[in-house]
Amino acid sequence: MHIRFLAIVALLIVSLRTSAQDKPVNSLYTGDIDGKIPVTLFLQATPNPCKPEEQYQGIYTYNKQLDRSKWLLLSVDYNDKGQFIMVETGVSGVLILQKTGEGFSGTWISPDGKTLRKVTLRKKDIPKEKEEFYLDALDHTNYRYNDC
Repeated sequence: MHIRFLAIVALLIVSLRTSAQDKPVNSLYTGDIDGKIPVTLFLQATPNPCKPEEQYQGIYTYNKQLDRSKWLLLSVDYNDKGQFIMVETGVSGVLILQKTGEGFSGTWISPDGKTLRKVTLRKKDIPKEKEEFYLDALDHTNYRYNDC
């Protein structure tokens, strides 16, 4: 009886831990390109069903264009050194970023590779009343770029 009880408790703990890990993690970053152009980046991390790591969806926009039709969709890849590469859909630019304690720092590169600009982003808390706005912008941007 004692072993059965322990087995049930262990299964409950594993199931609670698994469901907590399945929940997407949303992150918001604000900063600038070249110290002049304000930008906002929204990333959503979800567990990868094939590997023991996260997969990311991302969008970003210039702060004067926070309306959901102005966000740029990003294809996001990363490695275990905290290095991220984010390619704008339509290849209108590439962000090569290093995760830092405060957010990200790195470079934006134009499609022709001739223009390089410094990028600095700081992680911000997402106010509860604004989280739905960013999730809607992510869904809308995905739909806008991927609808047949």
